[in-house]
Amino acid sequence: MSISKLLFNNTRIFKVISLVNELDKIRISLVSKSKQSTCPKCELPSSKSHSYYIRKIVDLPIFGKQTLIKLKARKFYCSTLECPLKIFTERFKSIFSSYQRRSDRLTKKLLNLVILTGGRPSEKICAEFSVTVSDTSLLRIIAKQELPTTAHVTHLGVDDWAIRKRERYGSILIDLNTNKPIGLLKDREENTFSNWLTQNKQIQLISRDRFINYQRASTQGAPQALQVADRWHLLKNLGETVRKILDREYVVIQKMREKNTMTVQPENKRRKTKTSNHQLQRFTQVKELLAQSKSHREISKLLHMSRVTVKKYELYDKLPAIHCQSSTGIEKHLEYIESRIIQQPTILLKTLHSELKNRGYRGAYNTLSDSLKRFQISIGKAARNKVILPSNLVFWRPSRTMILFVTKKERINKVQRQILDQFCELSPTLRITLELVREFRYMIFEQKCSDSFHTWIDKLNLSGIPEFQSFSKGLLKDTNAIRNAIDLPWSNGPVEGNVNKLKTLKRQMYGRCSIDLLEKRLVLSPD
Repeated sequence: MSISKLLFNNTRIFKVISLVNELDKIRISLVSKSKQSTCPKCELPSSKSHSYYIRKIVDLPIFGKQTLIKLKARKFYCSTLECPLKIFTERFKSIFSSYQRRSDRLTKKLLNLVILTGGRPSEKICAEFSVTVSDTSLLRIIAKQELPTTAHVTHLGVDDWAIRKRERYGSILIDLNTNKPIGLLKDREENTFSNWLTQNKQIQLISRDRFINYQRASTQGAPQALQVADRWHLLKNLGETVRKILDREYVVIQKMREKNTMTVQPENKRRKTKTSNHQLQRFTQVKELLAQSKSHREISKLLHMSRVTVKKYELYDKLPAIHCQSSTGIEKHLEYIESRIIQQPTILLKTLHSELKNRGYRGAYNTLSDSLKRFQISIGKAARNKVILPSNLVFWRPSRTMILFVTKKERINKVQRQILDQFCELSPTLRITLELVREFRYMIFEQKCSDSFHTWIDKLNLSGIPEFQSFSKGLLKDTNAIRNAIDLPWSNGPVEGNVNKLKTLKRQMYGRCSIDLLEKRLVLSPD
């Protein structure tokens, strides 16, 4: 096989005149075998030679050495009288682009590398492979690329992402048919997204969360498209409503603990609390202002705090301490420990520790002993073989208890089930809440039919729970999108995945890149 075929994949366009092997470079001299060339203006061939000049082109490295190609590029007369271009240089498309000092295959490799790793990391990697290029040159390669057209996109996913958290946000657009990003918008305003939709009339379906700007922009910019609310966001919104109910019912939970309705152990002296003097002072100020008949909005402005916090403090008689109990890994083995003690009341702690290590428990022998004491599990006494819930478990916090309410029933263990059962026994509101949440989960994740949606809305309104009644009003404003979310398989899952990828790219560039560069790195990323 000739060197020319080896260098250019069996093409016979070039003839190798010479090959010089230097210490750190390989110089290759080439000349074209073609006797004529096509004019780039009139696209007619010409064989009348005018002159030639030497093009120096860097190619992919060979054997760890930089490859420098010297190409004898000829100039031709254009024989067409009407053509404005009288003299032109022969072109070598798909091999050596015009006005470029790198081969197309090297440029393609550099483009993929800088998209994946960024400017400065790519410069260092290229230096290791005998390719001399600066980070700014690499970034210019990205800047010259054009984004692919969006004319083929029919199913769109949209979500917001933080350009600068809590200050500035943008929008990410995903093709749901391919799960690939197609563009970024510089903000999440209604007009921006609506204008984009107006320019893309082929959109047939839009998957989104319940952000009001996206809802209005989709209705205005793409009235022909089906709107689908994301199921995960629906469950998240429902969980936020449940959290509000739990905050209000916190007094009931406190009463349950005081009356020892749940069997709990005395407070652990080693337990840490996070209630600070500053928090206590703020709590006292809120109570004093509430006593003066100040509104929530006025208190929020005076103390520079969220109205949600003000409402929560209004429900509490005293500021609850946040208890921190570090997990030892024994929690997921509690059911097994209980069953083993029932089977063998005289089991030794050493034997139990060995069995738990085989099940994946990583704690030491002393850690296991201390954990069993914390859970009031006594080894060797059948009378005390019941797992007793300590009062300082994280599930006592409303935020963690809310997770139990929205979690699938089959994924809740025995201890967590006991917590929910005793909550529901004490508070009728929480019992109704749990029933409605599980009915909603069944409707959107198992039944996948929206026929019972309005029936469920009626149950929310008849429940007498103000938080659910407010939640139902918000759902009714977006009824069609929610029913489509239940009936159709589309969701914002691919969008959320690409948002995570976008965050990784942003952090990789230390958050100092432009939106255009970030968009091209995201959209042009190789498969």
